[in-house]
Amino acid sequence: MIKVILEDPHSEIPANEDETSWLASLTEFGRTFGPLFSLVLLDILGRKILLQFSSLIFFVIWLAILFTRSITILCVTFFVFGLGIGICNATSAVYIGENCSPTLRGIFCSISTTGFYLGVLVQFIIAGLLSYHALAVVNLIMAFACLVSSLLCVESAQFLMLKGRFQKAEKNMMWLKGTDNKDDIISEFEIIKANIASEKLKKTSYRELFTSRANYKSLIIVLILNMGHASTGNAALFTYISILFPANEFFTSYQVTVYFGISQMAFCFVSSLIIEKFSRRTLTLFSFAMFLLCHSSAAYFLYDSAKNVSSASYGVWMIFISVCTFSGVSAVLDSVVHMLRGELFPQSIKPIGSGLSISAHSFMEFLTLKIFLVIKSHYGTYANFLGYAMISLALFWFSYFYLPETRGKTLIEIQKSLEKPKKGSIRNYSEEEDKFIKQQRDVL
Repeated sequence: MIKVILEDPHSEIPANEDETSWLASLTEFGRTFGPLFSLVLLDILGRKILLQFSSLIFFVIWLAILFTRSITILCVTFFVFGLGIGICNATSAVYIGENCSPTLRGIFCSISTTGFYLGVLVQFIIAGLLSYHALAVVNLIMAFACLVSSLLCVESAQFLMLKGRFQKAEKNMMWLKGTDNKDDIISEFEIIKANIASEKLKKTSYRELFTSRANYKSLIIVLILNMGHASTGNAALFTYISILFPANEFFTSYQVTVYFGISQMAFCFVSSLIIEKFSRRTLTLFSFAMFLLCHSSAAYFLYDSAKNVSSASYGVWMIFISVCTFSGVSAVLDSVVHMLRGELFPQSIKPIGSGLSISAHSFMEFLTLKIFLVIKSHYGTYANFLGYAMISLALFWFSYFYLPETRGKTLIEIQKSLEKPKKGSIRNYSEEEDKFIKQQRDVL
C-alpha cells in the first residue's frame, strides 16, 4: 500500500514521503505505550481479559479504517492499533511463559510467531489484489474472528493463585494438562503455589528491577536483545519492501513482497520444529551472525547497483536472497526473544520487565521506520543496511559473553542461575532452596 500511496497519483490516500513515513511508523510508536497499560492491569484484570481487550481494539480499528481516507485520522488510528499490539505482545509473552512446560515453551512460542507471519503473508497477498475498501472489509471480518477466538482463552493458574482462587487455578491447570485426575498435577501445582506465595512477599516496583542482582541482569539482557533486534531493520524491510528494490526485469514489487512474506513464514515454521533441539544461545548467535552476513551482502549490492548500472541485473538477485534470508532468520529470532521475555523475569516483576522490554523494542522500531526514508533520500538505501550490519556485529559480541542458557530449565532455576555470584565469591544456598530446585527437577 505504501508503494501505491507514494507512486500512484490516483491513490485514495494522497500523501507525501514525510506523511507516509508517519503512517508507516505510528503503529510502532503506539506499540511503545501498549505495554505500559499491561504493567498496570496485568496483575489486576488478568491475562485473559487483556488478550480479549486487545482483540476488541483490532476490531474497532479496522471498522474505523473502513470509513476513513483522511491522513490525520489514519495516523491516529494506526497509533491506537499499535497500542493494542503492545498490550497483546506484553500479555501473550507472560501467558505463554506461565502456561507451557519448559520442554514445550519454545515450541509454543514458535507456533505463535509462525501464526503471526502467516497472517502477514495473507496481508501481503490481499493488499496487492484488493482495493482499499475491500481490504478493510476482509480485515474487519478476520478481526472479528480474532475477537471471538479470544473468548476461548483460559486464565493462567499463576494469576488465579495470585488472586487466591486456588480451586479455579487447579481446574484450569487440569484442563491445560488434559487430565481429570488431580494427582497428575498436584506436585507441580504445589510448587507453583509455593513460588507464588514467595513472590507475593516481594513488593513489585521499578526499584526492585535494580536492587536484585538477578532482576537487574535480566532487565539489561532482555532490553539490549529487544532494542538491538529492533535496530537490525526487520520492521523497516517489513514495511518498505515494496519500494526497496531497484527497477529490474525479474520480478515486480508485488512479487517481491509475497516472496518476502513466504520466506518469513517458512523459516518460522521450520524453527517451530527445531527450536527445542538447539539452545537459546546457539540460535541467538547464529541469527546475529546471519544478520551480519545478509546485511553486508545487501549493502554491497545495493551500493553497486546504485553506482554501476551494468551489474544491477546480477546484484538484484543477491539483494533478494540476502533480504529474504535475513527476514526468515529474523522470524526465528523473534521466537527466541519472545521466550526470553517470559523466562528471564521472576513472577514479581514479570509484568514490569516484559512491558518495558516490549516498549523499548517498539520505540526502536519506530525510530528505524521513521529514519529509513530519510537515510534513503540523503545517502542511499545501502547506508541503512550498513548500519544494520554494524549493529548485528555488536549484538553477536554481547550475546556471546552475556546471554545465559534457559532451555529445559524451570523459571525458578533460571532465576537461581542469574543470582550466581561472580567468579571468586562464594554463595551458599540454603537447604530449603536446594530442596526446592530438586523438587522441580523431579516434577520434570
